[in-house]
Amino acid sequence: MVDWSVLKNPELKEVVEKAVKHVDKLIAEGKSWRDFEAYEVTSKHWLLRKLIEAGILKISYKSSNHTFYMFAVPLEEVKERLSLLNVSVSLEEEKKTEELPKDFWDVIEGYDDIKEVFIASIKAQNPIHVLLVGPPSTGKSLMLYEIERLKGSVFLTAGTATKVGIRDILLSQKPKYLIIDELDKISSPDDLSVLLTLMETGRVVVAKHGVHADEYMKTWVFAGCNLITRLPPELKDRFQIFYLKPYDKETLIRVITKTLVKREGVHEDLAKYIAEKVASYSDSVREAIRLSRICSTKEDVDKYVNIFRKYRL
Repeated sequence: MVDWSVLKNPELKEVVEKAVKHVDKLIAEGKSWRDFEAYEVTSKHWLLRKLIEAGILKISYKSSNHTFYMFAVPLEEVKERLSLLNVSVSLEEEKKTEELPKDFWDVIEGYDDIKEVFIASIKAQNPIHVLLVGPPSTGKSLMLYEIERLKGSVFLTAGTATKVGIRDILLSQKPKYLIIDELDKISSPDDLSVLLTLMETGRVVVAKHGVHADEYMKTWVFAGCNLITRLPPELKDRFQIFYLKPYDKETLIRVITKTLVKREGVHEDLAKYIAEKVASYSDSVREAIRLSRICSTKEDVDKYVNIFRKYRL
């Protein structure tokens, strides 16, 4: 039985399309053979192995120097499957190009150029992974929270990933956007291996009854971390990396105010009061959010700020 679902993987689909084009050329030239060697369709032999396992290709001839491949199913059936898949992809792209939320990014102060890269990445046909690096209060988490608002997103921290396992999260939720905060705290070799493979090939390797199988998913990875020195080189290489600097005090006040008004529903006057109070002793947007959830008046703010500051290190 042929497993056509493997063609959801862009690389496998591309190999099959090249193979179809190659066979069509042989037919047009009046050649009697319909097979090909790996170099004529791909340089990655594992892709051919996957297509053989799926029943789409088979080995037609093998010697000590050469291996030839051919389709294991009629060429017209392959073309039909590709045609159906392309229609499906077109519909998917239509959905993907739907407008982003009208208030998307409006709590983020500055970084207009990085916002533009994020939007271009989200609208790209294939995943482009982005990593934000910098100390607290640079807007990293706020940007990731904005991505989380998109349909099909899953947000996790490195601590959560370690306990549950990134593979399990991917298989159970199949996210379109995987958002990872504190990426530098991933310590599990298995989590790291799963993430590397996903970002490079879209594959998630699954062991079923002692047999390894692959699931494919088109997933964008957006992440943030404080220290990039903890990340292995092969992981860094899979990201487009942006290094961010902390907000100055005035910008921080504007960021906190916008966040409290637009995401927490706080009245603007109270939001600005909280922002000014927090910015006087801290650069944490999260602290302002916590404060806003227990304060309904400026008197509440003064009371709880005094308590918060009393027990700070």
